[in-house]
Amino acid sequence: MMAFDNASLIPLLTGSGFTLWLYRTTDTRATALGATYFAPAAARLDTGDLILLQASDAVALLPVRTGDVVAAGVVLDTAAAPFRVNRTAAQRFSVRQAATAVAMTAVLAPLAAGIVSNGTVNAQATIVGPVPEVAFSISDATGATVRGPQTATVSAGTATATLPAPPAGTGYRMRVQATIDPAVADSSAPFSVTAPFGLLLQSGVSLLLEDGGRILI
Repeated sequence: MMAFDNASLIPLLTGSGFTLWLYRTTDTRATALGATYFAPAAARLDTGDLILLQASDAVALLPVRTGDVVAAGVVLDTAAAPFRVNRTAAQRFSVRQAATAVAMTAVLAPLAAGIVSNGTVNAQATIVGPVPEVAFSISDATGATVRGPQTATVSAGTATATLPAPPAGTGYRMRVQATIDPAVADSSAPFSVTAPFGLLLQSGVSLLLEDGGRILI
Protein backbone atom coordinates (compact mmCIF):
# COMPACT_ATOMS: atom_id res chain seq x y z
CA MET A 1 0.00 0.00 0.00
CA MET A 2 1.28 3.42 -0.95
CA ALA A 3 0.57 6.59 0.97
CA PHE A 4 -1.51 9.43 -0.37
CA ASP A 5 0.44 11.72 -2.75
CA ASN A 6 -0.69 15.27 -2.38
CA ALA A 7 0.98 16.33 -5.65
CA SER A 8 -1.20 13.86 -7.57
CA LEU A 9 -4.41 15.61 -6.45
CA ILE A 10 -5.02 18.17 -9.21
CA PRO A 11 -8.03 20.55 -9.48
CA LEU A 12 -9.73 20.26 -12.87
CA LEU A 13 -12.68 22.59 -12.43
CA THR A 14 -13.52 25.13 -9.75
CA GLY A 15 -16.57 27.35 -9.42
CA SER A 16 -19.35 28.37 -7.02
CA GLY A 17 -17.64 26.70 -4.06
CA PHE A 18 -17.29 23.38 -5.94
CA THR A 19 -14.12 21.70 -7.20
CA LEU A 20 -13.68 18.68 -9.47
CA TRP A 21 -10.41 16.96 -8.64
CA LEU A 22 -8.28 14.43 -10.53
CA TYR A 23 -6.24 11.93 -8.52
CA ARG A 24 -3.98 9.34 -10.14
CA THR A 25 -2.41 6.56 -8.11
CA THR A 26 -1.02 3.07 -8.43
CA ASP A 27 -3.05 2.07 -5.37
CA THR A 28 -6.29 0.15 -5.82
CA ARG A 29 -9.67 1.77 -5.51
CA ALA A 30 -10.28 -0.10 -2.22
CA THR A 31 -7.07 1.32 -0.80
CA ALA A 32 -8.00 4.87 -1.81
CA LEU A 33 -11.38 4.46 -0.08
CA GLY A 34 -9.70 3.40 3.17
CA ALA A 35 -10.20 5.49 6.29
CA THR A 36 -7.95 8.56 6.51
CA TYR A 37 -6.41 7.92 3.06
CA PHE A 38 -7.28 11.46 1.95
CA ALA A 39 -6.65 12.90 5.44
CA PRO A 40 -3.52 14.78 4.29
CA ALA A 41 -5.74 16.70 1.81
CA ALA A 42 -8.49 17.55 4.30
CA ALA A 43 -7.57 21.23 4.21
CA ARG A 44 -8.01 21.33 0.44
CA LEU A 45 -11.21 19.34 0.15
CA ASP A 46 -14.68 20.71 0.76
CA THR A 47 -17.93 18.89 1.30
CA GLY A 48 -19.60 18.33 -2.06
CA ASP A 49 -16.38 18.20 -4.08
CA LEU A 50 -15.88 15.34 -6.52
CA ILE A 51 -12.71 13.35 -7.02
CA LEU A 52 -12.10 11.61 -10.35
CA LEU A 53 -9.99 8.68 -9.19
CA GLN A 54 -7.73 6.80 -11.61
CA ALA A 55 -6.60 3.83 -9.52
CA SER A 56 -4.70 0.73 -10.58
CA ASP A 57 -7.87 -1.32 -10.96
CA ALA A 58 -10.66 1.17 -11.69
CA VAL A 59 -11.73 4.65 -12.66
CA ALA A 60 -14.33 6.07 -10.24
CA LEU A 61 -16.08 9.31 -9.36
CA LEU A 62 -15.94 9.83 -5.57
CA PRO A 63 -17.94 12.46 -3.65
CA VAL A 64 -16.36 14.20 -0.66
CA ARG A 65 -18.65 14.12 2.37
CA THR A 66 -17.04 15.86 5.31
CA GLY A 67 -13.39 16.82 5.46
CA ASP A 68 -11.35 13.83 4.43
CA VAL A 69 -14.27 11.41 4.36
CA VAL A 70 -14.72 10.16 0.77
CA ALA A 71 -17.73 8.06 -0.25
CA ALA A 72 -17.55 4.96 -2.47
CA GLY A 73 -19.02 6.89 -5.40
CA VAL A 74 -19.58 5.38 -8.83
CA VAL A 75 -17.21 3.09 -10.71
CA LEU A 76 -16.88 4.36 -14.28
CA ASP A 77 -14.49 1.75 -15.60
CA THR A 78 -12.85 -1.31 -14.11
CA ALA A 79 -9.92 -1.06 -16.51
CA ALA A 80 -6.62 0.04 -15.08
CA ALA A 81 -5.67 2.27 -17.99
CA PRO A 82 -6.44 5.99 -17.76
CA PHE A 83 -8.93 7.76 -19.96
CA ARG A 84 -8.34 7.52 -23.68
CA VAL A 85 -10.22 9.37 -26.37
CA ASN A 86 -10.20 7.72 -29.77
CA ARG A 87 -11.42 9.75 -32.66
CA THR A 88 -11.74 8.65 -36.24
CA ALA A 89 -12.96 10.45 -39.29
CA ALA A 90 -13.90 9.27 -42.74
CA GLN A 91 -14.28 11.51 -45.74
CA ARG A 92 -16.45 10.38 -48.56
CA PHE A 93 -15.86 11.42 -52.13
CA SER A 94 -18.00 10.46 -55.05
CA VAL A 95 -18.35 11.40 -58.69
CA ARG A 96 -21.55 11.15 -60.62
CA GLN A 97 -21.61 11.46 -64.37
CA ALA A 98 -24.78 11.72 -66.41
CA ALA A 99 -24.74 10.28 -69.91
CA THR A 100 -27.29 9.85 -72.66
CA ALA A 101 -27.10 7.00 -75.15
CA VAL A 102 -27.14 8.06 -78.82
CA ALA A 103 -27.93 5.44 -81.47
CA MET A 104 -25.85 5.54 -84.66
CA THR A 105 -26.20 3.05 -87.52
CA ALA A 106 -25.22 2.77 -91.16
CA VAL A 107 -27.07 0.44 -93.58
CA LEU A 108 -26.02 -0.11 -97.19
CA ALA A 109 -28.63 -0.41 -99.90
CA PRO A 110 -28.34 -3.44 -102.22
CA LEU A 111 -25.95 -2.91 -105.14
CA ALA A 112 -27.13 -3.01 -108.70
CA ALA A 113 -26.37 -6.17 -110.68
CA GLY A 114 -24.27 -6.42 -113.81
CA ILE A 115 -21.13 -4.57 -112.69
CA VAL A 116 -18.39 -4.60 -115.34
CA SER A 117 -14.73 -3.83 -114.84
CA ASN A 118 -14.71 -0.72 -117.03
CA GLY A 119 -17.80 0.70 -115.33
CA THR A 120 -18.67 2.17 -111.95
CA VAL A 121 -20.23 0.99 -108.73
CA ASN A 122 -22.98 3.16 -107.27
CA ALA A 123 -23.48 2.93 -103.50
CA GLN A 124 -26.10 4.36 -101.19
CA ALA A 125 -26.38 4.11 -97.40
CA THR A 126 -29.03 5.06 -94.86
CA ILE A 127 -27.52 6.75 -91.80
CA VAL A 128 -29.19 7.09 -88.39
CA GLY A 129 -27.79 9.36 -85.69
CA PRO A 130 -25.41 12.33 -85.55
CA VAL A 131 -23.04 11.11 -88.28
CA PRO A 132 -21.93 14.02 -90.51
CA GLU A 133 -19.75 12.06 -92.93
CA VAL A 134 -19.09 8.50 -94.09
CA ALA A 135 -16.48 6.78 -96.26
CA PHE A 136 -17.23 4.23 -99.00
CA SER A 137 -14.68 1.62 -100.13
CA ILE A 138 -14.47 -1.66 -102.04
CA SER A 139 -12.43 -4.62 -100.78
CA ASP A 140 -11.46 -7.82 -102.58
CA ALA A 141 -11.94 -11.42 -101.44
CA THR A 142 -8.88 -11.15 -99.15
CA GLY A 143 -10.24 -8.05 -97.39
CA ALA A 144 -7.74 -5.65 -98.99
CA THR A 145 -9.12 -2.28 -100.08
CA VAL A 146 -8.97 -1.93 -103.88
CA ARG A 147 -11.14 1.17 -104.40
CA GLY A 148 -11.61 4.19 -102.14
CA PRO A 149 -12.11 5.20 -99.47
CA GLN A 150 -14.29 7.97 -100.84
CA THR A 151 -15.93 10.31 -98.32
CA ALA A 152 -19.50 11.50 -98.67
CA THR A 153 -21.54 13.99 -96.66
CA VAL A 154 -24.67 12.69 -94.97
CA SER A 155 -27.75 14.65 -96.00
CA ALA A 156 -31.26 13.91 -94.71
CA GLY A 157 -30.05 10.56 -93.41
CA THR A 158 -28.60 9.40 -96.73
CA ALA A 159 -25.13 9.28 -98.26
CA THR A 160 -24.16 8.23 -101.80
CA ALA A 161 -20.93 7.61 -103.70
CA THR A 162 -19.75 6.35 -107.09
CA LEU A 163 -16.52 4.36 -107.24
CA PRO A 164 -14.67 2.94 -110.25
CA ALA A 165 -15.33 -0.76 -110.65
CA PRO A 166 -12.40 -3.04 -109.72
CA PRO A 167 -10.93 -5.61 -112.14
CA ALA A 168 -13.02 -8.59 -113.13
CA GLY A 169 -13.31 -11.05 -110.28
CA THR A 170 -15.48 -12.36 -107.46
CA GLY A 171 -15.80 -11.86 -103.71
CA TYR A 172 -15.80 -8.08 -103.76
CA ARG A 173 -17.61 -6.16 -100.98
CA MET A 174 -18.74 -2.55 -100.65
CA ARG A 175 -18.24 -1.03 -97.19
CA VAL A 176 -19.54 2.17 -95.59
CA GLN A 177 -18.06 3.53 -92.37
CA ALA A 178 -18.66 6.64 -90.27
CA THR A 179 -15.53 8.82 -90.17
CA ILE A 180 -16.20 9.81 -86.53
CA ASP A 181 -16.67 6.23 -85.29
CA PRO A 182 -15.30 3.20 -87.17
CA ALA A 183 -17.72 0.94 -85.26
CA VAL A 184 -20.63 2.50 -87.17
CA ALA A 185 -20.25 0.53 -90.41
CA ASP A 186 -21.90 -1.92 -92.77
CA SER A 187 -20.69 -4.22 -95.58
CA SER A 188 -22.53 -5.52 -98.60
CA ALA A 189 -22.95 -9.11 -99.65
CA PRO A 190 -20.15 -10.39 -101.95
CA PHE A 191 -20.55 -9.34 -105.57
CA SER A 192 -18.79 -10.11 -108.85
CA VAL A 193 -17.31 -7.91 -111.54
CA THR A 194 -17.31 -9.17 -115.11
CA ALA A 195 -15.13 -8.26 -118.07
CA PRO A 196 -16.62 -5.72 -120.49
CA PHE A 197 -18.56 -6.97 -123.47
CA GLY A 198 -17.05 -6.53 -126.98
CA LEU A 199 -19.07 -5.43 -129.99
CA LEU A 200 -19.14 -7.93 -132.87
CA LEU A 201 -19.30 -6.64 -136.44
CA GLN A 202 -20.09 -8.69 -139.50
CA SER A 203 -17.93 -8.22 -142.59
CA GLY A 204 -19.09 -10.47 -145.33
CA VAL A 205 -18.84 -13.98 -144.00
CA SER A 206 -16.48 -12.96 -141.13
CA LEU A 207 -17.15 -11.63 -137.61
CA LEU A 208 -14.92 -8.84 -136.39
CA LEU A 209 -14.29 -7.68 -132.83
CA GLU A 210 -14.76 -4.03 -131.96
CA ASP A 211 -11.00 -3.50 -132.24
CA GLY A 212 -10.97 -4.99 -135.76
CA GLY A 213 -9.74 -8.44 -134.87
CA ARG A 214 -11.19 -11.30 -136.95
CA ILE A 215 -13.07 -14.17 -135.39
CA LEU A 216 -12.62 -17.39 -137.33
CA ILE A 217 -15.72 -19.51 -137.77
